[in-house]
Amino acid sequence: MRPAAITPLLAALACDPPARPAAPTPHEVAAPAPTPIREPATGTPTDPNAIRSWLQALAYREWAPQTGVRATGEHGGERLYFNAALAASMRAGNHDHPIGSAAVRELYAGDLITLKGFALMHKLGPSGPTGEGWFWYEIFGTSADAEPTVAQAAAPGCVGCHSHAVDFVHAPDTPRDDPQPLL
Repeated sequence: MRPAAITPLLAALACDPPARPAAPTPHEVAAPAPTPIREPATGTPTDPNAIRSWLQALAYREWAPQTGVRATGEHGGERLYFNAALAASMRAGNHDHPIGSAAVRELYAGDLITLKGFALMHKLGPSGPTGEGWFWYEIFGTSADAEPTVAQAAAPGCVGCHSHAVDFVHAPDTPRDDPQPLL
C-alpha cells in the first residue's frame, strides 16, 4: 500500500464508531401526568359582591366543564362547571356532597353563544331538608352593575327545582327543558 492510501484508512480506524442514539429513559417515555383540577387560588367566594366579580372574571373556568353549551329550552342554554370536590363526589356516587362543593351554571341567550348570566350553588354546611346548607346565587347580566336576582341560602326558587336531585345537585346529563328568561 502506498502511504497516501494508508492515512485515510488509519484515520477511519482511529475514529470511534458512530454513536447510537441513547435508549430513552423511563422519564422520557412516560406519559405526562394529567393536570389536576384545582380550585382557583382564592377559592369559591361567599360574599355576594365577591361572587359577582369572581363569576364575571370567569375564575370558575379553572374547573373542568361538565357539559358543553347546550340548549335548555326555547329561550336559552347553559354550560355546567363543578369544582374538584363536587366532581369527585359525583363520580363516587355520593348521596351527600362535601362542604365546599360548588357548581356554576353559565346562562346563555338563545343563540347559544352570548353569555347572559350565571348561577352558583355552594355548599357551606349540612344540606338540611330545605337546602339551608347550600348558598344560591343567580345573576342575569355580565356587566359590573348587574345585580343578582338570588343571593341566599335555601333560596326557595332554587331549592324547588333542585330538591329532587342528589343532595340538591343535578347530574350533568339531566335533561334540561326549563327555559331561562329571554334577555
